[in-house]
Amino acid sequence: MKKATKLLLSILPISSISVLSLVSCSTRNSNAKQPDKKPEKPNEKDPIIPKKPDNKKPNNNDDNSNSNSNPNNKPDSTTPSENKDPFKPDKTPKTPDTNPEQPEEDPKKPDEQPHGDDPNNNHPHNNQPADQPEVNKVYFSDLDKIKTKLSYKSIKLYADKDPRSAWFVLKNDLNSFSNLLYREYENIKNKYTLSFENDIPVFDFAKGLIDKVKVKFTKNNEYKVISFTLTGFKTSEKVINNKERYIKEKTEINDKFKGLYPSLVAFMLMYAEDSQSYKSLEQKGKTIGFDELNYPNKDLFGSDYQGINQVTKKLLLDYDYELSKLYKDKITEIKYDDINGTLGLKIEISNIENTPKTEKESVLIKEFNIKGFRKINFKNEDKNVLSFILLQNSLKEMAQKGSLKKTIESLKPHNQYGVKIPLEQTTGTGLKDEIFKYLLINIFDNSYHIYNSTQSLSLLNNSKNDNKSILGLAGNMSIYPFHTRITKESIDKIFITINKEEDNKIKVILDFEMKIPIYSVGYSDLKSPGTGASTPLVLKINSSALID
Repeated sequence: MKKATKLLLSILPISSISVLSLVSCSTRNSNAKQPDKKPEKPNEKDPIIPKKPDNKKPNNNDDNSNSNSNPNNKPDSTTPSENKDPFKPDKTPKTPDTNPEQPEEDPKKPDEQPHGDDPNNNHPHNNQPADQPEVNKVYFSDLDKIKTKLSYKSIKLYADKDPRSAWFVLKNDLNSFSNLLYREYENIKNKYTLSFENDIPVFDFAKGLIDKVKVKFTKNNEYKVISFTLTGFKTSEKVINNKERYIKEKTEINDKFKGLYPSLVAFMLMYAEDSQSYKSLEQKGKTIGFDELNYPNKDLFGSDYQGINQVTKKLLLDYDYELSKLYKDKITEIKYDDINGTLGLKIEISNIENTPKTEKESVLIKEFNIKGFRKINFKNEDKNVLSFILLQNSLKEMAQKGSLKKTIESLKPHNQYGVKIPLEQTTGTGLKDEIFKYLLINIFDNSYHIYNSTQSLSLLNNSKNDNKSILGLAGNMSIYPFHTRITKESIDKIFITINKEEDNKIKVILDFEMKIPIYSVGYSDLKSPGTGASTPLVLKINSSALID
């Protein structure tokens, strides 16, 4: 028997033994490996029982199971087990030592994936890929196929109205729009929440349509906006609006206005449109207000000045006088810039009442920008028409009776002759009050000869003399010769110098500056003057007088 068995093992191919070894390895468990236990000789009297049978069926591979439980038990091929059937092939497994790189547990085959509720199963029951978007994600793909042109021709309520009138009602009637849309695309009915956007659409009266009607489709807090064209409304003839041709800018400003500051022209043009509204801006008393500038005034201007009134805009702009039979115009807002010499006008052009030819034309507002007016010269103050004068008699009175008297008396004992001393260190605010009281204004135009004051002007509105104040607007503001604001705080950098003259007389010299704002104002009705951006114009004043 031993010889037969030995002969059988000798003739079996090696590959058969390896296959048998692999089959045996797949049935072992983690507790079967006992590397430290020495192999024991099986008891010939007792049957060999496997440690962990896979099922209730009899195990015909008892020897294999026993071998798997002892991986280091390398059987001697020349000494087979006595219990083996000599007519059955020996299934002695290949010793693990013959392949040291083989893993202790066999890896799963590629198609051996966990299924169902296995905790190692990473795939849901519906086999949805892990990177698939959320179920609630809205793609709006069904909206890509809908037509964006809908006709209201079949709805008499809207078909009898022009596009603008129809939209006035339609924008609050979402149901009619929805019904038209769902009539052709029932598949999206009740799928989205619809709403009109607040954007104003485009009306085409000639074609009877409303274009760029934006509709929002919302679902699950996500939305898509689609622009529709609504047709089928009442058509009308194309309206030709000639208001664009009615007024145009001139290529060059009229020579009569080149010497005027744009702020003066701006205030007077607004006054000419509605004189009663601007009367309330005037300062009461003997001042230069609107009435003194409305028409030619030889006391303030040269012969070329024709006044600024309703006729002025006809000279500044180019009018089509044939169309003036159809249209009327009014300046609604104005802007000016005395720094750069520019003037801007917003003019409302409307139809003359009871003119059937233009009753369908809408009101038009046009803007006009006029350049070429006079600019304030910040580098050379002599080029500006405005200058300040403190007369010798006024300074003498201030030095002998006013606030300068104590200052001069305090300088004499210290021999402060010929020294220019800033008065902020020696006197209080009363000096500015006196200067403001005595200052006179000189208006002289040596460039354009259009400004020309033949009378003495002042800052203070004083009824005791005949001098008119240039501050004709409330709030210490002027219109003439240009718009500015002058207060006591405009007086700055006051210096006094005393010199000893012959006959023990003292010469008092007073130097100071006047800083006044030059405005650049954007579009407005000018009823809140003095609120625009400004740049200070600095004018230097020097006055001297002899005192005992």
